Amino acid sequence: MDIQASYQATVGIDWADQKHSVFVHFSDGDSYGRKIDSRPKAIQQWLLELQAKCTAAGKVAIALEQRRGPLFYQLCSHLEWIDLYPVNPQSLASFRQTFFSSRAKDDPVDSQLLEELVRTHGDRLRPYQPQPISERKLDQYCRLRRGLLDLATQTELKLISTLKQYFPLVLDLFGAVGLKADIALSFLSRWPTLALLQKAQVNTIRSFFYAHNSRSQSLIEERLGQIKEAQNVTDDLALIEPFVLTTKCLVGQLRYFKKVLKNFDYEIEQLFKSHPDHFLFESFPGAGKQLGPRLLAVFGSDRARWAAPMDIQKFSGIAPVIERSGKSVWVHRRLSRPKFICQTFHEFAQHSVLHSSWAEQFYRRQRQKGKSHHSAVRALAFKWIRILYACWKANQPYDESRYLRALQSKTFSVSSS
Repeated sequence: MDIQASYQATVGIDWADQKHSVFVHFSDGDSYGRKIDSRPKAIQQWLLELQAKCTAAGKVAIALEQRRGPLFYQLCSHLEWIDLYPVNPQSLASFRQTFFSSRAKDDPVDSQLLEELVRTHGDRLRPYQPQPISERKLDQYCRLRRGLLDLATQTELKLISTLKQYFPLVLDLFGAVGLKADIALSFLSRWPTLALLQKAQVNTIRSFFYAHNSRSQSLIEERLGQIKEAQNVTDDLALIEPFVLTTKCLVGQLRYFKKVLKNFDYEIEQLFKSHPDHFLFESFPGAGKQLGPRLLAVFGSDRARWAAPMDIQKFSGIAPVIERSGKSVWVHRRLSRPKFICQTFHEFAQHSVLHSSWAEQFYRRQRQKGKSHHSAVRALAFKWIRILYACWKANQPYDESRYLRALQSKTFSVSSS
């Protein structure tokens, strides 16, 4: 279906780091292709030129392979006269292969294909509908927090690798609590080498543990014994001094990560608690302070956003892909999916096993059938999405006892029939 009549122009943009390829097709049949600089000033100038060529009441449809990024954000500031159609890169790749079997990618050609896709198949594409600013802000905080947490974990792993080279004793002393713990970071700040540590007075070290709320006498004595008996990996200053400087840098980074993540947690909590639907998502077992806000950001407050639970199951990548060819049928997980959203449902389902009796039993049965841990968790997440959707649609918090009664009633009905 050609949607050209609905728009003054249809546009395809193949974005790049330095220059974007654009192709514009006007409703009167005129068209052009060109490259524009990726700097905001150049994009704004091109948008003003495009708007000037369209009537005051006309709208423009723009297709591009982005849902985030500076270009997408700049285009979002013109939604009063632009309809944005984010296109999955794999969808464009399949469309390209229809005409170019070599699969060769070319930016100007891709911009034309994107324009043709939105012009001829726009009825099959979903235009971008921004959520309320508070929900978009919550989503952004949650995504960036997870990214920072991943960076902190990478930094901790780098610190572990560094300490193994010259000061492995610290890993034995604080392996149970992790090197991101305040006590471990403070310990390394005060004693970055074994030589400095073994020169310290026993009472000084004991007082350090007391000051950091480590008051178990048996644990303190065990640690003091480890410190006394520890042997240097090397006494080569050519190795030790660079490692010490690296350790100080990594410790400082981990301290700052902890500080910033606390600020993120505060902002997320405030946004979550101020949202009218927060009581729904905090009622789910295992959601907690992190996954509750992430689930809310996925669903949003617009009850018309998702028509059925299957829409969320497919969009998130939790629903499996079923392929059929002749008599052959095979099922596999979705490789193309919004990873953060898929991760959100996966992590929630995994946490729910520890807080929900039926979820724990369901997971155990999946494992007994021979499924891997992740396959069992995905199957549980698939089931949870239906429950989440039902509660969200009815605006009712989750009630474990009510759900268990419904399960028993269903089981009884099946056995009776």
